[in-house]
Formats: sequence, structure tokens, C-alpha cells
Amino acid sequence: MSVAEQQLITQTLLSRSDEELVQLILQGETSAYEGIMRRYNQRLFRVTRSIVNNDAEAMDAMQEAYIKAFSQLETLQDIKALPGWLSRIARNEALQYLRQNQRTILMTPDELEPVVELAAMANVKNQPDSELANKQLGHLLESSIDKLPDAFRSVFMLRAIEQCSVRETAEILALEEATVKTRYFRANALLQQQLSTHMKEAGLGLYEFAGHRCNAVVGNVLSRLLD
Repeated sequence: MSVAEQQLITQTLLSRSDEELVQLILQGETSAYEGIMRRYNQRLFRVTRSIVNNDAEAMDAMQEAYIKAFSQLETLQDIKALPGWLSRIARNEALQYLRQNQRTILMTPDELEPVVELAAMANVKNQPDSELANKQLGHLLESSIDKLPDAFRSVFMLRAIEQCSVRETAEILALEEATVKTRYFRANALLQQQLSTHMKEAGLGLYEFAGHRCNAVVGNVLSRLLD
């Protein structure tokens, strides 16, 4: 199959609604799962990446989440709940990955410290090449977010970057809404107000998940499901 033909198939799948794609999958068209994965790859990567704190591990957790979700798809009663349902499965797989590797998520407020050097941010932002500056600023912000305590990072990733509501974030992370609000407030305090301002001004897309990484996850999952 040529690249153009594959792109056409992908575009066709993405033009379908979640409900249509799920119906096709449940009718035996496993390849339609590509549409679901490509639509939610970005979100699931951000969910898993906020927990395991490593790109490769996040992709592994994503793939396991997709495999598990596929096997349980017929149990999903409300298609509108698909994004949150997938996110919760991805979260659980990421946590399972940590447990298997004898790592734990810890949050010790007493150990918190500022993680953003505003002078460094200003130097990057003031470079003449704005595209390069935004790219470098994006790396700086991602590095800063990675240094947040694990529990704060997960909330910040969903609320600030994925733009989930307090309620949805609470459901995905199995937290009380009040806890989500508190952790998000503290995460913002750590990153400082100027970080949020730079994110909005630069129009940054943090933890982008596209291109070969997106194709790799889709290809690996479909290969396992169709084998």
C-alpha cells in the first residue's frame, strides 16, 4: 500500500465519529481501531507520560492500554465516555508499569522547590528567531514540568495541557475534585505564573505526539490485534 493510500484510509477513519468507529470494531473490523488510536494518541501519551516520566515507557504503557481497551470495548455503555474511559485505562497501565519496575509515585510537599529559572526563560524568549525560541522554550517548559512531584505533574498535564475539566481530571486520576484543585494550584505555584503566560503567548504544544511515534504505536497495536 502506498503512502498516499494509507493517508486516505487514515483520513477516512478520522472523519468518522467515535460511535461509528466503535460499531465497526465490534462488527469485526479491527482495522477501524486505528481511527480511535490516532484520535486519542495525544491525550493518552500525555496521561502516561505524566506518570512514568519517560517517552519510551509512556509509549509502552499506551500500547498496553490500547490492547486492554480493545478487549473491553464491548463493555463501554456510553460512547461519549470513551475519552475518559481510555484515559483511566492508560493511567492504570502506567501505574502498573511503575509497580512492575518497583517504582512508586511519591508526593512530599516539604521537598518541593521552584523548578523554573525565569531568567533562562526570558533569554530564550528574547532570541531573534522566534520559531527557534519557541522550540527551545518548549523544551525548557517540558523539562520544568518533568521536575514537578509526580502527583502534581499528572494533574497539571491533564488540566493545563490537555485542558480537561476538574471533574474529568478527578475521574481519570481517581481523586477528589478538591484534591485536583489543590494540586493544580500548587503545581502552578511551583511553575510560577510567568510559565503559564509564556505558554499562552507562544502557543506551545507541549508533549506533542505525532509523526513516527504516533505511527509506531498504531502499527504495533494493530499488529498484535491482527496477528
